[in-house]
Amino acid sequence: MEGWYVAKIQVQKESGLKTFLNECGVDSFYPKIMQKDRSGRKRTAMFPTYMFCYLDPDSPIWPMVRWAPGLTYFLSNDGEPARLPETLIDYLRQQVNERNESGSSHELAKGDRVLVSDGPFAGLEVIFQRYMSSRQRCRILLETVGRITAVELPEWEVKEASSTLIEV
Repeated sequence: MEGWYVAKIQVQKESGLKTFLNECGVDSFYPKIMQKDRSGRKRTAMFPTYMFCYLDPDSPIWPMVRWAPGLTYFLSNDGEPARLPETLIDYLRQQVNERNESGSSHELAKGDRVLVSDGPFAGLEVIFQRYMSSRQRCRILLETVGRITAVELPEWEVKEASSTLIEV
């Protein structure tokens, strides 16, 4: 059945694989977002080593795509490629566009009050501590039961709450 599927790909093979898939008539999506690092801004993969492909596993091109250079395997469910809802891909495209247009959330500074917008701590106002070097994560300080605890979250789960700074 034609739809979106997730391919596990080899490290640093995404460009060649994307070209190969395009030549086979397969639409692919490898979401990249703007990140700020020591050397400036650069695009980094939202899901390193995973690419979304729109195709039909029952089509004649499936074997060629399945064994494409740089593609390791397709995520599966009970031995069959696992199909993703189109709404998920639409949501990811929207998130990538929003993040890249806004210039990323890397504008937060230590001590900024932030609001957790998603996940188990959604709705809590916390204190931003720092960005983590690992894949788009940040550390926040959360006050629970009279104690301040450091918690790591994906950076997109926090939004600036106010411009008030707190010394930490």
